[in-house]
Amino acid sequence: MGSVGFLVTKSPSELSFKTFLDLLDIWDEDDLKVYLIANGVYAAMEGNKYSHTIREILRAGDVFARKEDLMARGITQGMLIDGVEVLEGFDRVVIDIMEDLEMVFTF
Repeated sequence: MGSVGFLVTKSPSELSFKTFLDLLDIWDEDDLKVYLIANGVYAAMEGNKYSHTIREILRAGDVFARKEDLMARGITQGMLIDGVEVLEGFDRVVIDIMEDLEMVFTF
């Protein structure tokens, strides 16, 4: 199996976020890319309930947070988990989905 992407729009406090975490176990060995957008950017913050999980993902994959969504919620670079990459706009997300990822799940 190849690259798998997760487009996460739900905050860590929402039930759908837990479903996202449950599905992560299926692709534990594969190249993962997680895109945190909208309220999903709260998961990129150091000290949240699932910070350890985000750090685990970063060991084998990539985690991205959309800059505009971070700014809208008052989240600064200094508040992010080390290794989370900040993306502007949706260009990179669209390119990855269309060219690099074999499967994409949205939550």
